[in-house]
Amino acid sequence: MVTLVTDATSVTTFCKGPPDHPTVTPSIAQRLGFRTNRLPAAERRRLTGARAAFALFVVQPSVAILAAASHGHLGTRVLAAALLSFALALVVLLAYERLGAVAQALTMAAGSAVIAVFIVTQEHGELYSVLYVAVILYACFYFSTGRAIVQVALVLALASATVLANEGLGAATEVVILNLGAFAVAAAIGISLRRRFVGAVERAQRTAATLDGFFLHAHAGFGVLDSDLRHVRVNQALADLMALPPDQIEGRTLREVAPFNADILEPLAHTVARSGKPMLGIEIHSPEGRSHLVSYYPLPGVGVGTAVMDVTHLKDVERRLEEMNRRLTVLATTDELTGLPNRRMLAEQLDLALARARRSGTAVAVLCLDLDRFKEVNDTLGHSYGDDMLVAVSAKLRAGARDTDVVARLGGDEFVVLLADLDVQEAPALAATVVERLHAVLEEPVAIGPVELKVEASVGVAIYPLDSRDAKGLLAVADAAMYAGKTAFVRVA
Repeated sequence: MVTLVTDATSVTTFCKGPPDHPTVTPSIAQRLGFRTNRLPAAERRRLTGARAAFALFVVQPSVAILAAASHGHLGTRVLAAALLSFALALVVLLAYERLGAVAQALTMAAGSAVIAVFIVTQEHGELYSVLYVAVILYACFYFSTGRAIVQVALVLALASATVLANEGLGAATEVVILNLGAFAVAAAIGISLRRRFVGAVERAQRTAATLDGFFLHAHAGFGVLDSDLRHVRVNQALADLMALPPDQIEGRTLREVAPFNADILEPLAHTVARSGKPMLGIEIHSPEGRSHLVSYYPLPGVGVGTAVMDVTHLKDVERRLEEMNRRLTVLATTDELTGLPNRRMLAEQLDLALARARRSGTAVAVLCLDLDRFKEVNDTLGHSYGDDMLVAVSAKLRAGARDTDVVARLGGDEFVVLLADLDVQEAPALAATVVERLHAVLEEPVAIGPVELKVEASVGVAIYPLDSRDAKGLLAVADAAMYAGKTAFVRVA
């Protein structure tokens, strides 16, 4: 197998390629450049060298034929040499992957011999020596430095011999010296261009290898789409997300591989391509219920880049955290036994109510309620009966309060009812009405298993701004009023 490879000093050289890198044979249209296709990088380099040699062997004899025809010296030998050069051009283009290093050198020598034919056969043939410059430039650009020097030396020797045979020693000396200078300059230019080009190619290859490392091995799905939103390239992660092999995605449009979300994604991708501004973190859902984040990036001259991440697990974790936070919030602000707001929630609600009252000039009423002889229930019937009694009392208090009132349990058998946004003049009467309703709902005995318990409670009332102007003062006044008038009792019926 013969390939065109790149080393540290040569862009492309005809030599045997490594057996583990099979040669891809391009079609005639690809060789001539009429049809593009995704060839491997090494194959593209080989094809570039072959096209350059093809152009060299076609253009040089064509120029020589035009020059000879313009002076009326177009003869059989000129045409034969031109045909030979054309034949070499076809051989190089059509069989470059099977040409070895020796065959390439012989081909280049044959091209130089064609020029020699023009020099020998044409009047003022020494003028055709300028055609050797193209051969030297090609050899210095596409050959390694050592081989390029050998080719330049052979070309110089051949050019000198032909001029000498055509002009004689005296006249040839000047031409040879001029050729030597021209060829040396051409060789220096070719070698310099090659070295710069090789450096650029190597840097580009290192950059491409680095980017390919990220592109191919990233856990996120990456893809490149052309202006028609047709997938040009995808990595394995994106193929796994789409549940298709990469070769079944590349060449297909976004709608063809993702029809479920195409109506959402296509307009966004077109917008990115037109505006040149990325769109990041677009959440979509697959038919299987999985969540993905899709981002589009503009790729000038190419199309649009896409990045896709499966965030199903993260969404599940997020939902669990939100649920956990909700539960923790409930636990932190709710009495576990009765489900009523606890002391912490009551303090927050009371502060908010007082803040509104200060702004709007309204009143706030605090009702502290305590069950008498509750300890006797625990001592005589047990704590489970006491807990059931507290749950039943909580439901009665919630039923007796208004919908807008806050009923909270401070702990033990102590409860608070908060009345907010009251008219200052009407607040005492309204608070008294609520107290009466609470006593009324508590009059019905509480049935706990085979036992009926009758509950009575004492209630103390404090009103902002009449009794106190802060939360701590209101609770203290209401609590004191409750204990001052405590006459409630609990009887076991």
